[in-house]
Amino acid sequence: MKYLLIASAALGGILLFLLAAASADTSLFAGHYSILLVFNAAIALALISLVGWQLWTLRRALKERKFGSKLTLRFLLIFALMAALPGALVYTVSVQFLAKSIESWFNVRVDAALDVGLDLGRSVLDDMLSDVRRSARNMALELSDLPLQQQGAELNRLREQAGVNEASIVTTGGAVLYTASSTLTQLVPEPPPAHVLRQVKADREYGRIEAVGERGLQSRVLIQLPASGWGAEVHVLQLIQPVPASVAESVETVQAAQRDYKELSLLRTGLKRIYILTLTLALLLALFSAIALAFILSRRLSMPLAILAEATHAVARGDFTRRAKVTSRDELGILTKSFNSMTEQLDEARTQAERNQQQVESAKAYLENILGNLSAGVMTFDEAFRLQIVNAGATTILNEPLERGRALAGSSTLQDLDKLIRTAFAES
Repeated sequence: MKYLLIASAALGGILLFLLAAASADTSLFAGHYSILLVFNAAIALALISLVGWQLWTLRRALKERKFGSKLTLRFLLIFALMAALPGALVYTVSVQFLAKSIESWFNVRVDAALDVGLDLGRSVLDDMLSDVRRSARNMALELSDLPLQQQGAELNRLREQAGVNEASIVTTGGAVLYTASSTLTQLVPEPPPAHVLRQVKADREYGRIEAVGERGLQSRVLIQLPASGWGAEVHVLQLIQPVPASVAESVETVQAAQRDYKELSLLRTGLKRIYILTLTLALLLALFSAIALAFILSRRLSMPLAILAEATHAVARGDFTRRAKVTSRDELGILTKSFNSMTEQLDEARTQAERNQQQVESAKAYLENILGNLSAGVMTFDEAFRLQIVNAGATTILNEPLERGRALAGSSTLQDLDKLIRTAFAES
């Protein structure tokens, strides 16, 4: 039982630690919280079963009036109160603290600040995209007056004049005709995606802020160039301008913060339930462990007392040979040693008394044997002058049957002798 309790308490403590860690980490909570919750509930049920079985055993012991059962009940009540009262106080304060703390996480000012920051970042990106759009329209107007061969020659000049990073003239099928870029390492530009070209055919213009993986963000603007003649192929001007890294990082940081904040806001009720459930399991494990520990400690205390009680009953019946086993070195051990020493002394005293009684009886028998063989009469009296010892010689001399325990005055023939003996003792 003791080892089972220790193993259950240790396992419960480890699982509670893991449960608290899972509650604090959202990713860990999503993956392992349910499993840890089931394991902790199983440990709590095991402790409940253990405590229930011990309570049933205690109830049966109380009905049978076994020694130590009342002491076990007293220890049980004390330990239960010691665990329940502080535990309930800490539990109540913790639940209130957690509820208020979680509510304080979702401050209206924080929410508004994140929204304003995100709107500000979007405004900056929209302004950058608008600048690229204006540059694309101006370049399209200038290129529309030039033939296709001159458009390619003027493309780099117009790009530098507009201050964009990359300019390209592509067909609606995605083929790149001319390109100009400030980046010398990129010889062949990336053609626009097919869905972008379809949107340009429908709306004649396209503009978006796009994510480009590790490179951050970029502005992509496409605008149709006027056709050079009836039935001529439609060409599209594409401008690409990278968003400054500091702006892209700031916008991404604000977006990530708002995303995490919204996720926590959606999990607000769930977080409260998680923490309250964790605290409840911790309280139950502590309470049931304390009750089970009360049973073990009360048995360790009541067992030596029960042994002493049985030995005491044996001494009361006259059995001084019983010795209680010393199981500890504390006060109970000292009391057990003292009891063993007392019973040993009582046993020795009884043995000596029996030996002395045998000696007295032997001496008395020897004296009676001597007196019985004397021809002279010998009589002994107590303080009331009743006969204690009388030999056959005295009976023969007085010619009167003499009984022990009777006074001589009771015999009509020996009244004078009784008076004479009383007078002689009175005068001596």
